[in-house]
Amino acid sequence: MPTLTIDGREITVEPGTRIIEAADRLGIDIPRFCYHPGLPVAGNCRMCLVDTNRSPKPVASCWDPCQEGHVVTTNSPRILEARRSVLEYILLNHPVDCPICDQAGECELQDLYFAHDHQASRHPFHKHHKDKARVLGPQIVYDAERCINCTRCIRVCEEVAKAPQLVQVQRGERAYIDVFPGTQLDHPYSMCTADVCPVGALTTRDFRFKCRAWLTHGIQTVCGECSRGCGIRADVYRNEVQRLVPRHNPDVNQYWACDHGRLAYHRFETGRVAAVRIGGATTDYAKGVREVAEALPGAALRGVAVVLTPWMTDEDAWAVVTAIRSVAPGATFAVGGAAPGAADEVLVLADKNPNRNGLARVLADLAVTPVALDEIVAQAPALGALIVFGAEHAKAEALAGALARVPLSIVLAALEGPLTAAARFVFPSTSPYETDGTWVNEQGVVQRVRRAVQPAGDVRDFAVWASDLADRLGQPLPAPARASGGNP
Repeated sequence: MPTLTIDGREITVEPGTRIIEAADRLGIDIPRFCYHPGLPVAGNCRMCLVDTNRSPKPVASCWDPCQEGHVVTTNSPRILEARRSVLEYILLNHPVDCPICDQAGECELQDLYFAHDHQASRHPFHKHHKDKARVLGPQIVYDAERCINCTRCIRVCEEVAKAPQLVQVQRGERAYIDVFPGTQLDHPYSMCTADVCPVGALTTRDFRFKCRAWLTHGIQTVCGECSRGCGIRADVYRNEVQRLVPRHNPDVNQYWACDHGRLAYHRFETGRVAAVRIGGATTDYAKGVREVAEALPGAALRGVAVVLTPWMTDEDAWAVVTAIRSVAPGATFAVGGAAPGAADEVLVLADKNPNRNGLARVLADLAVTPVALDEIVAQAPALGALIVFGAEHAKAEALAGALARVPLSIVLAALEGPLTAAARFVFPSTSPYETDGTWVNEQGVVQRVRRAVQPAGDVRDFAVWASDLADRLGQPLPAPARASGGNP
């Protein structure tokens, strides 16, 4: 465990720790372009140079490991001049198109220019021009003029996605990034190359020219496209999701997220259940809850079956089960959900439901043993009521047929589909980006899902609907649960 001193502050670190990592732990900022904590070290930008007592020359702090007795200086006049010179070199051919660059507002080159260079160019010649707005793949556009050849994107492809589709071509001022001949940048993590790009060279086609970064409000939440539950940030403007980007979560996804999960929010932009319906006719939310509360006790005499979705939060599940059992103690519960899908060795898991693990825990705590979904479908003609939560069910057609054979059929879903078409009562529910609660991923990690977009109209969380129903039935949920829409 070497002990070293950085700018007069002592720190003890694990063997093999780089100087830049030790400085980060102390809160000492060392500028960098090519270094990224989730990627192998390249040491090619020379922006992170520091002085040490072990070398007569400045050393790259991203490459040099900490040693016992190391004395490091990060802000000496020589180092500050080195940073200024590196920036001047990088900016020799860099286009001054910041006003139209999507990276503006979160560009590392902009920030470091104002911190260390901040002077007019001394370049007396015309700048070297390269390709602009070149489409490298389905999700990525490349502006070679802005590229500073840090090679972060190449390392993402090689080390994270295990798909070496990018390569550096030429040398010197003519160097640029390109795909191999006859290929394109199309692996499942291609949008991560734009995340790590410190400038505006790589941009996603999804967010390009869509919204200025400084106008958005970022909400830390969780991706719901598989049971991994990657940590993401939903950038919102005018109550609409503008983009999803990965956030650092060392226990789940490190710094990465797959393209599919990042584009999933588009699925909820159209086809939404917009209002409460009874028998196909639009009505208000209060009337819908009231009529369900009036019909449910009678239906419970024949039997009530409930299909839960592993997209609901733990709080939703607790409130729903508790409210329905208050009027139908013998209610039967089943767990539906999306069908298994493709998986990879990076992040994507086969289970396409974000909270199957959490739902199983809640049901176990409430002493509920779920039955097979096919059993509920088979029993439909004998049931008095069938309540289905969510639209993400692999057996949606079979469930729709069961709903048509039940006197009291209720569906709560965010998206229109065969289930909402078959049910007598339809209630609009929240999307994953309008939900607040907790999910438990496949590895057992409990994560907070935060509401990024405020629901419109009669859209309600499952837990809020259950709480309102319990009030109408004269069996209100405990006060903390009613206030939060979930488990106290």
